[in-house]
Amino acid sequence: MRRALGNDSGFSLVEIMVVMVIMGLMASAVVLMMPTRDDRLTHALDSTRTYMAAMSRTAVGTGRVLGLRFEDGGYTPLVLQSGAWRPDTALVGRGKTWGDAHLMSVELDGARLDLARKPGQALRPHVWFLPTGEVAAFKLSLILDGRSGAVKSAGAGRFEVTADEG
Repeated sequence: MRRALGNDSGFSLVEIMVVMVIMGLMASAVVLMMPTRDDRLTHALDSTRTYMAAMSRTAVGTGRVLGLRFEDGGYTPLVLQSGAWRPDTALVGRGKTWGDAHLMSVELDGARLDLARKPGQALRPHVWFLPTGEVAAFKLSLILDGRSGAVKSAGAGRFEVTADEG
C-alpha cells in the first residue's frame, strides 16, 4: 500500500525554523528588559522622582497639602488633615520601597535632617507638596553597592535625578 503525498504528519523544517526565530526574538526582548545590577540605583531614583511628581500634581489637583516621610527602606505618603499629618493611601497610593538601595541623607534647604522619630513625637513629613505647585527644596540621597545618587528639587516642582558613575 502506497502513502498519498499530501498526507505526511508532523511539521516541516521551515515551520520549525520560523517558530525558533520567534522564540529567540521573544527571549531577546525579555533579556533586554531586565534591569542589570547597575540599573537598580537608577531605577530606585527614577521611580522616586516619578512618585514625587505625582504627589505634586495631586496636591495641585486636590488643593491638599501632601508630604513624604523617608525611612531607610522607602517612603510613606502623608496628608495634612485638621492640622495634623496622617498616613494616606487614598490620594496617591501606598508608600514605596527602594529595593536594595538605602537612604543616605535628606537635606532640606541645604541643612541635613535628623530622620529619627522620637517616641511621642508627632508624625511629620520630610518633604511636602503645596497646592500652589511649590515643593520644599530638598535633596534625597540613596546608596547602593558603593554608588550614590540623589533626587532633588529647587522648590519649583521640578525634580532632578543624578547618579555617580562609580
